[in-house]
Amino acid sequence: MSIEKKIAFKIAQQFPAIYREEQNELVQLVTDYYKFMETQPNQAVYNSRRMYEYRDITTTLQSMIIFFQKKYLADLPLLEDASVRLLVKNILALYRRKGSENGVILFFRMFYEEDVTIYNPSKNIFKPSDSDWRTGEFLQLIPNNNAFLSRDGLRTYTYADLLSKNVVGSTSHAKAVVDKINFILLNNTLTPVLYINQVKGQFQRYDDVVARINGEDVAFGIVNGSASGIDIDLTYGGTTGNAIGDIFNIVSDFGKGATCIVTETEDQFTGIVGYTLKDGGFGYTIENTKLLVSDQVIILQDNADLFFKELEYLEDASGNRGRVIGQNASSVGLLMDVGDEMNGSAISTVDRSTNVTLSNVVRVVVKNGSSPGPLYPDTTNLGDVKVETLSNTETVSLITDVIEGFLNVPLNSANYNAVPPASAPMSGTANPVNINTPINEAFDLRPFVIGTIDAFENIDPGSGYINDVFTLVRDEVMIAFERYEQVLIVDNFSALFSVGDTITQAGVSAIITQINADDSYIRTRPFSYYGFDDTSFSHKGTTYDIIAAERDYTSDQFGKNAEMESKTLFATGRVSKVKILNSGFGYIDGETVFLTDDNGLKVAKGIMSADAEGISAGFWGDETSHLNGYKPDGVYYNSRNKLHDSDFYQEYSYEIRSTVGLETYKETLKQNVHLAGTRLFSKFTHNKKASLAMKSRFFVNRKEDPLIGGDPIVGPNQPGEQIYYSADRNTITTDSINLRVDTV
Repeated sequence: MSIEKKIAFKIAQQFPAIYREEQNELVQLVTDYYKFMETQPNQAVYNSRRMYEYRDITTTLQSMIIFFQKKYLADLPLLEDASVRLLVKNILALYRRKGSENGVILFFRMFYEEDVTIYNPSKNIFKPSDSDWRTGEFLQLIPNNNAFLSRDGLRTYTYADLLSKNVVGSTSHAKAVVDKINFILLNNTLTPVLYINQVKGQFQRYDDVVARINGEDVAFGIVNGSASGIDIDLTYGGTTGNAIGDIFNIVSDFGKGATCIVTETEDQFTGIVGYTLKDGGFGYTIENTKLLVSDQVIILQDNADLFFKELEYLEDASGNRGRVIGQNASSVGLLMDVGDEMNGSAISTVDRSTNVTLSNVVRVVVKNGSSPGPLYPDTTNLGDVKVETLSNTETVSLITDVIEGFLNVPLNSANYNAVPPASAPMSGTANPVNINTPINEAFDLRPFVIGTIDAFENIDPGSGYINDVFTLVRDEVMIAFERYEQVLIVDNFSALFSVGDTITQAGVSAIITQINADDSYIRTRPFSYYGFDDTSFSHKGTTYDIIAAERDYTSDQFGKNAEMESKTLFATGRVSKVKILNSGFGYIDGETVFLTDDNGLKVAKGIMSADAEGISAGFWGDETSHLNGYKPDGVYYNSRNKLHDSDFYQEYSYEIRSTVGLETYKETLKQNVHLAGTRLFSKFTHNKKASLAMKSRFFVNRKEDPLIGGDPIVGPNQPGEQIYYSADRNTITTDSINLRVDTV
């Protein structure tokens, strides 16, 4: 409500006209009186016209302040020079903060001019499983040229324009804020990665990342998708004994850096077959290599003196036949013909000149062919058990025709390809073939990529095994060429040779498999069909001359020198489900991946899903549940956490750290800002305010001429007496001398 402060100018209009005309002195007297009454603070008119203003502490009379103080600041401590007006005007802010930390801080600032620290002991109470684990999120985009046109094509944007901007997925409609942008080198291509926060929804693969800039929507690339899940292949053997919570690396041909945690394992206690490639050998091809695994075992009393040949047949009285895959001191493993199963009666060899019947059979284990599964190339199905990869590869061209197929063909035959007497035509282009046909027309050279086996794939571990199985790794096509390891007789034989060392000759490498220092030779496995010649080779930077290079026909042949260990595992803990911990970069949706430990051991196999936003390695947002101890980096960590004591270390206590003693403010604080149900503690802190007083000092170089009539000495840096002057103030003014001011 607005009230006029001055009304004297209206007095004349209150008199009748006769007074204004004939008694003007009276009118003026009354007017002057009201002027006096409305201009003097101690007069009634002056105060009555300002009653509404006096309700406001800012504009009230000084004499009224005491009433405001009693009403709003009762029992509150006031400093001697405190501004009651200011305190009353802001006291509501204090009362609104009653019971809060900010209320305590404001209380001290208003009434003690002190900045205090509030410590809550609950922050340092040890709380099991209370630490906050957080993960970062990012969008891996399809590589582009980092140039994005506006809708009208007049403006060009880059990723830098995305920083701190809101983005939306065009399909998923997920929202986020771009926090940071990195570029990762994947497959020699810079791939943009957007790190995002405040994510709402779930971005999807092939989402356009759209941001609104300058009033228009701009698309900044397409989400490529990051590792989001793995479908574990339970037909893959893998390892047992794994536990929920185990963390493994995710290895693929494309991506890198991803990890996962085991969330579920198989708990069925059963016998499964675990396969370990001990030696990849050499001379194997992917298309012809077979993994032969026994499916029935004969338990013997003692077969120490009975030596079975690889792949020879055994047969029982009922005509059931199986080939010998392997043996040990108490058993022999057979790969039975399709549909056959040994019954244990009169088992004997069938291919020897003098066959032997096994008289020491204890029992015959029931046939179990659940592992390794169907074999390629028998099935021609690339999804069956086969060599996954080769190393130390070499391409050779070979003739695969076998002379055995033409033993009954006369040399003067008109056509060697006639079937019969030939069992199959020759591989060449000529037809007919006779004694006059060139060899390059009769036979065809076939290229083969041969090498060392790195791994097999699609192996089923099977189930229900109660005994070990036996394995053979064979490439029958390469075995037929009868290539062996080499013995190198070395001229300057060295004691530095060790089994497993690599030697090289003209781009061909080999490993040392045996050393004979007495006869100065080494046996080697060359990673080449033709092997080394008799010139020289290099070993650890030194050249050695070869006296002779010969095949060692006692060694294992190329194509049958790999060693696969098979063992029945009676344990639980095969990985069945995992969760992505770190999406890494570059993984492809639908690709085959392997879970490995830090030593590279393949634990499980699965199919990758890479159709969503990625998650980065997590971090602890706080460490309230951490114990003291050494971290993985070797640095000692002190959690400073305390056990709950229901006194100081509890949820409802707080400590005021101040230079003001507790006895000064305790009661007043409890009456005004203290929260009921909480416990107050205090800690006195000594904070001395440093006051820096600067005092100026200056000097002037001055030289008195000691010789009467001598030349005056002028210029800077002249030797002479230093005269010091002190000043009481920091500002010095002069018009005739240059001063150098120091602090004292």
